[in-house]
Amino acid sequence: GLYLMAKKDNRPVDFNFVRRGGARLLSNDFTRTAELTAAELARFAAGAALPAGREKLLATRGFYAGRLDFNALLPGHFAAVLADWKGPKVHIISVTGDCDHACLYCSAGAGAGGRHMTRATAKKTLDFIFSTGSPELVIEFQGGEPLRNFAVVRYIITEARRLAEKKGRALHFSMVSNLAGLTSEKLEYLAANGVTLCTSLDGPAALHDKARKFTGGSSHAAAARGIALVNKLAAAGRMEPLNAICTVTKFSLSCPEKIVDEFLRRGIQRVQLGPLEPIGRAAGGELAVTPEEFLAFYRRALGYMLKLNRRGAAVYEKGALMFLKQMTAGERPRYQNLDLLYRLSYSPDGSVYGSDEARLLGAGGSEFFRLGSVNDSFCKLASSPLGRTLLLSCFPRAAQPRCSRCPYSGWCRVSPAYNYAAQGSFW
Repeated sequence: GLYLMAKKDNRPVDFNFVRRGGARLLSNDFTRTAELTAAELARFAAGAALPAGREKLLATRGFYAGRLDFNALLPGHFAAVLADWKGPKVHIISVTGDCDHACLYCSAGAGAGGRHMTRATAKKTLDFIFSTGSPELVIEFQGGEPLRNFAVVRYIITEARRLAEKKGRALHFSMVSNLAGLTSEKLEYLAANGVTLCTSLDGPAALHDKARKFTGGSSHAAAARGIALVNKLAAAGRMEPLNAICTVTKFSLSCPEKIVDEFLRRGIQRVQLGPLEPIGRAAGGELAVTPEEFLAFYRRALGYMLKLNRRGAAVYEKGALMFLKQMTAGERPRYQNLDLLYRLSYSPDGSVYGSDEARLLGAGGSEFFRLGSVNDSFCKLASSPLGRTLLLSCFPRAAQPRCSRCPYSGWCRVSPAYNYAAQGSFW
């Protein structure tokens, strides 16, 4: 219920803080923040009075133990800890290991002649997905290159629609593709079935082609042609606008502004910047960036986007928007990557993993994160030792002592598979 807000009680709740220049950034278990001066923090921690406006802000955001407005705070808190969870929502199906690209940093280690998922395995995969319980499902097609096994993509869409109608589930499809094999006929089918497309766009042609090798010539030219086809249908309101991801490598560090400009040149307003993960062909580390290098690159890219915003250009960075929503409103990002709890991934042979990174590790020969197969039950996989540990990893503040004292832990969702690939440790 609602504790009496009028009661003057300045006892602070448990909180974490970090020094940022002359300010102190505080966060609490409600994933709310406040910024105080050093002197204000000292008074707050001692339970002393602060200026009325500052006290009101802290009370509203749940920082006073004796003035907690549970009606206002608990809905966001329960959402953050997934109290309404009924099963994983995002299901990533790798329909093939075959690909017409030979990217230097390919996490899947894909190439020509990779294994296709069969229709029989696709059927078992869908039966498994629809047994997991979530009332809303997202099926994402990946590869290799999913357009190279389009017959099974079509089968999955048709069968998933039938099962969704039968079981009363909401259903959405997406596809991650290099777009080189996108024809007008395939695009018409995807648009008619509401499939959202996402591609890779590492920057202008010279930068994009440097790491993304294509057997058919320029991978950038192929992507640009596919992007134009999608943009045409999106402008007509026949499908969702295309999304794109820039994989940040050593090649990217000197030109964040050019990368942002290329997104806008291709009609893409949502920029997504992600550091290269040490998985698959990228495990050698030659193209990987350090955290310090990525943050310097990201700071420049974000600053440039804000400069464009002030000039009237509509452009934003996906990660920044998610963080801002959570910091300002306590809103849990829609696409937070929570292994097994929120997403599952399936290889062409029907193996099941808690995340796509784990599947990619499996494709590279490391089966540490393989939960089982689509022939098993979801309950069996989730209750296995690995399954239970993956679930625990979704709540770092409850699982790791240093996370419990970190002011940023409410926003941190690093994948255990990434930890394992980068550091050799689940945690």
